[in-house]
Amino acid sequence: QYVQDLGNSVVDALLEQLRALGPQPSPQAKAEILSDPTFVQKLIDMHDRFKTIVAECFQSDGLFQKSLKEAFETFINRDLGRFSIAAMMSSFCDRVLRKGGEKRSEEQVDALMSKLVDLFSFLTDKDVFAEIYRNQLAKRLLYDTSASDEAEKNVIQKLKMKCGAQFTSKLEGMITDISLASDMQKQFREYLSHRDSQADYGNIDFSVTVLTTGFWPTYHPIDSVVLPMPMTRCLNVFTDFYNGRTQHRKLSWIHTLGQAVVGARFGARKHDLNCSTLQV
Repeated sequence: QYVQDLGNSVVDALLEQLRALGPQPSPQAKAEILSDPTFVQKLIDMHDRFKTIVAECFQSDGLFQKSLKEAFETFINRDLGRFSIAAMMSSFCDRVLRKGGEKRSEEQVDALMSKLVDLFSFLTDKDVFAEIYRNQLAKRLLYDTSASDEAEKNVIQKLKMKCGAQFTSKLEGMITDISLASDMQKQFREYLSHRDSQADYGNIDFSVTVLTTGFWPTYHPIDSVVLPMPMTRCLNVFTDFYNGRTQHRKLSWIHTLGQAVVGARFGARKHDLNCSTLQV
């Protein structure tokens, strides 16, 4: 009975501190809240601290582990109105895994993501997290803003160990697509070396990333886009190359994801203009 009372006291203490960490009504816009890592970092630190207490002071006794689990499940799955813990967690991952963020070693990133995934295991809205994470991962991969391919794979592996292969199958498929795209681009260059590429599309440096529809977020092609003739020739050349490799897949061009660097001259000065495909 004494041990059980102690366990209940741990639950009460945890819940009291967790309530103090809960987000308060704020005039900040939702985008600003999601980009602020402070809240999730406090949760990680708090879980880490209490997990250490349970391990060192109570020898990881099952009753205290159960109390810790119930306390965090109670808080993390509480209705926070316009705030979503799932979105906050995913945005925290995005901030850590993107280029240009806080400088961390690979070991530090791996340790931080392990703690985040431990916290994620308490979340009931795992599917919400997965969808948000998939959209953010897609942007990191397609726009080359991921700080480390290895870190991306490690996070997916941690999620897979927690939730199973089905949960991460699309994420793994996205990583595979990007890896295959690099190999395909090399084969495309080899293909061009055997034909008069200058006649096809001049001096344009052209590359394509082929995505598997089922893995990625839904992107809708815009059929009404009229591209400049040199770019249209580029698409036709790649289509011929791709159709020669497979007869069972059809390419759909998603111009909203395309990027281009256009050389421009203003007077005597040269500039590179970073544009979307639609802007070109």
